[in-house]
Amino acid sequence: MLYALADGQKLLSKHKITYKIIRFIASGGQGEVYEVEDKGGQRFALKWYFKHSATKYQQKLIERLIERGAPDDRFLWPLDIILKDGLFGYVMRLRPPMYKGIVDLMKRRAEPTFSALCMAGINLSDGYQSLHSQGLCYRDISFGNLFFDPKNGDVLICDNDNVTVNQDTESATNGTPRFIAPEIITGKSKPSTETDLYSMAVLLFYMFMLHHPLEGAVEANIKCFDAKAMEKIYGHEPIFIWNPANDKNRPIPGYQDNAIIFWHMYPPYLRDMFIKAFTKGLHNGNARIVEKEWKDAFVSLKNSILYCQKCGKENFFNKKPTCWSCKTAISPPPRLVIKGQNVMLNHNSSVFSHHLHANFDFVTVVGKMSQHPSQPGKWGLTNATNDNWTFIKANGDTAIIEPGKTAPLITGAKINFGPTEGLIE
Repeated sequence: MLYALADGQKLLSKHKITYKIIRFIASGGQGEVYEVEDKGGQRFALKWYFKHSATKYQQKLIERLIERGAPDDRFLWPLDIILKDGLFGYVMRLRPPMYKGIVDLMKRRAEPTFSALCMAGINLSDGYQSLHSQGLCYRDISFGNLFFDPKNGDVLICDNDNVTVNQDTESATNGTPRFIAPEIITGKSKPSTETDLYSMAVLLFYMFMLHHPLEGAVEANIKCFDAKAMEKIYGHEPIFIWNPANDKNRPIPGYQDNAIIFWHMYPPYLRDMFIKAFTKGLHNGNARIVEKEWKDAFVSLKNSILYCQKCGKENFFNKKPTCWSCKTAISPPPRLVIKGQNVMLNHNSSVFSHHLHANFDFVTVVGKMSQHPSQPGKWGLTNATNDNWTFIKANGDTAIIEPGKTAPLITGAKINFGPTEGLIE
């Protein structure tokens, strides 16, 4: 196969940096992507546009994005531009190999824990909130532009070359089929931050349900799934598969099982959010779930994870939890009630800075579960900070928990962390 650029070829960028082509990576609708290397040996990715995509508008857009800079480091943002023989491409950071796509998740080539999946949901929502807060519109949220690390839920957002200011009318990019908001399909609106919120909700539904929110019995009964049929399902007559007021488009057992299994696995508050996103928010941009709401929901979901004592599967806390996998009744571990949230104290749990400050920091560990050195079945919460905690028993007796020391998990006791206080239940 002939590629536009050859291995070993050297190209000079607008920033006067020479990049050498190392290898071809992939090809898409707009162009080809290569791995390149600068003189210092640092590796990057280069997206080189096909002739039909190398428009004056696209070049101007790339140059504006380079000048503006990335919203944060989760975006594989254009860093430099290369012009050659009337064509061009842009340089961006290279995606590390441990990051997987949502298609990998759908096909079970990547199997993150629920905890990592929740972090991916938090990071994805936070990334788009960062972009939208700068008055920008992504325009094309879909499978192809999100990658995540299955081990910890870190995300990278790529294909940022279509990002524009909100309400821009010059760009011809309307989005990817199945992710495009209904009002764009029907011609009532152009891409905006509101339509981004719709596309983001579809992507999150895929991530957590492994299914599309509008593909149920109606889609299954269509014999010819052509452009007209797609416009009907996703634009003119969309029906959420779990719409409580309309059961016409329920998923079909044996054919659309993921939508059934995962829907009933999650707590009611997450299901309610998806119901709102695809009923009230289906046609009303002002009724869509915003990024902060998604982040709060996935934090609650992450906090509520507990393990089945029989099969070890992750489940979500409720008053009478039963394992979704082996159907065994689960005995919940102790939990820390802090700022109105239940944080399950599993053997591998940590209390993070977020739980004390509501700052979405799930890197800084404040407390970590520790096993008693001589009593294997006894656990406590170890102080991982540089400050003392105050341990308060139900009868009012207090004790100081110094850094590195462990607070026992006594029901009814409280731990004063300084900024806030948590109750052990």
